Amino acid sequence: MSNFLGDVYEPVRASALLSGGEIMEREGMELGRSMVFRDLEDRISVFLVLPREGVFSDSWDERHHAYVFRGHDSVTVESGREKDQLAMYESGRLSENGKFYKAAIAHREGSRKDPLQVQIYEKVASGVWYDKGIFNLVDAVQESEAGRRIFSFTLSPANLSRITDDAHHAERMLSATEKAAIWEQCRGRCVRCGAQEGLRFIPGTHTLECAVCRGEHIGLLG
Repeated sequence: MSNFLGDVYEPVRASALLSGGEIMEREGMELGRSMVFRDLEDRISVFLVLPREGVFSDSWDERHHAYVFRGHDSVTVESGREKDQLAMYESGRLSENGKFYKAAIAHREGSRKDPLQVQIYEKVASGVWYDKGIFNLVDAVQESEAGRRIFSFTLSPANLSRITDDAHHAERMLSATEKAAIWEQCRGRCVRCGAQEGLRFIPGTHTLECAVCRGEHIGLLG
């Protein structure tokens, strides 16, 4: 379960940071690409926000509560890495971009009642990931960027109806770029005591603090 959708049986953890191994165990598979389409009751889809030439491919619009994720680059047997992000391969098989795009358009046009749910993880450092939470895929477009065609997916937080109760909303919606910069600056340690467990990103000061220094250590998991 996402760190941001805790309940009485699995409370929100003291930290949203995970290792690659924890993600594999949670998702039941090794995630070898940045987009994994799963339209199943017990397994939702996954986006991995990965560095692309030093830039992370996500953004958050606080005013409209909209999260935008750029699609992944396409690789074919015939040509290797393609200039454009493809919706379909030459064989007629949909790419991951195409599967998500199809689901988003179906929801936008009303033929799909419930939006596809997507779990998002952001890469913070080597072997360190951040659980951004579960989002609803509400729209998608194809657009031009630097002379090539790409996909842009729009999502909204699954807990949008109770977002005001999300004490860690500001941390959660920091971009992956900001999280990576804070992690590097603090060297993966609490800025106050040097601890490496129970860490959270503190938006106001752009630092890391552990659960103990935040006063949240009693009864919480790391």
